[in-house]
Amino acid sequence: MGHIIIHFDTNSLGRVDFGVDVMTSDRKSFEEIRFKLDCGSDFTTISCDDLTKKLGYTREFLESCPFHGNLASLASHEKELKMQYITNVSIKFGTREIQGCRIFFALDTKLRSLFGSDILKYFNWEVNYDDGELRLAKSIKLPRLSENETLLHIYSVEEH
Repeated sequence: MGHIIIHFDTNSLGRVDFGVDVMTSDRKSFEEIRFKLDCGSDFTTISCDDLTKKLGYTREFLESCPFHGNLASLASHEKELKMQYITNVSIKFGTREIQGCRIFFALDTKLRSLFGSDILKYFNWEVNYDDGELRLAKSIKLPRLSENETLLHIYSVEEH
């Protein structure tokens, strides 16, 4: 299986900002969500706006999602983020699909959609700013999983 190449906007002040197709087990179609690469973030997060406006979730449903716990937030004005998550998320990059992801969110915050190390750790990756490409190559060595983590599945998707 070759590299996954994600094109990003090179005019975004040095930030890697890209769109990927996201589908959850509750919603059976893919929708494009814009993420910022944040290799320092332990979790891949999604904004509440993206959850409600793009993926169609109701606040009542989101309130019922499992809690992961509280995380200190240095980058925001909130003192603590109450993190919840959605399981069985699929993320598609062109002809590749990653299944079995968890995406975290925090209600009533301005937490953005960030692509974090919980997915990146499955890959050897590099950012080419000159060409505006994030390249992901499947890692030969499987990452060490923490408690309650599941192994992600990476598939090749046939183009029609």
